[in-house]
Amino acid sequence: TRVCVYDRAGHGWSELADSPQDGAQTATDLLTLLERGDVPGPYVLAGHSFGGLYVQSFAAQYPDDVAGLVLVDTTAPAAEPATASPDDESSYDIMGRVSALLSSTAELGVGRLLSQGSYDSLPPQSADEAEATGSTASNLQSTIDEYLQANTSAGQAAALDDFGDKPLVVLTAGSGSDADSIAAHDDLAALSTNSAHRVIDG
Repeated sequence: TRVCVYDRAGHGWSELADSPQDGAQTATDLLTLLERGDVPGPYVLAGHSFGGLYVQSFAAQYPDDVAGLVLVDTTAPAAEPATASPDDESSYDIMGRVSALLSSTAELGVGRLLSQGSYDSLPPQSADEAEATGSTASNLQSTIDEYLQANTSAGQAAALDDFGDKPLVVLTAGSGSDADSIAAHDDLAALSTNSAHRVIDG
């Protein structure tokens, strides 16, 4: 089996994108990457956390290119994306200013300080690589932008409302998952008549 892993725009060794990276754009980027890399479909897509939103968005946009999905402790989609009022101090404008401030301070090494100790459970070489990429200004900026796009991405993922009988596996962490998370993952598993939802102990 050929397995492909990539760094999304702004993460790892990939440069920042010049457009908002919501779920729909991330799905389009992935399809472009697969086509240019001569990786023929249909694909079994695996997504963890926010990545789960992105593969669901991919499956909604390009259903003929998807053979199956694996959702690993994914963020749940939302049928009604939340909107922020311009007068709300928690609005996108305020978050955008915070984003700009944090990404600017990352140039001064704040990202490296924040990432210290985050990778201690990895093998030494992998930990060094993860810290090197995770502490860059572009990684911090793209992570903040990802959270700014979260509501939009969750709404786009909800466009996948029927996965037919295609294989779908939903995995939920047994540690730290409350009843609401497990119920949301049960709902995801119900998208397909050929699915399994497994809560993984530990």
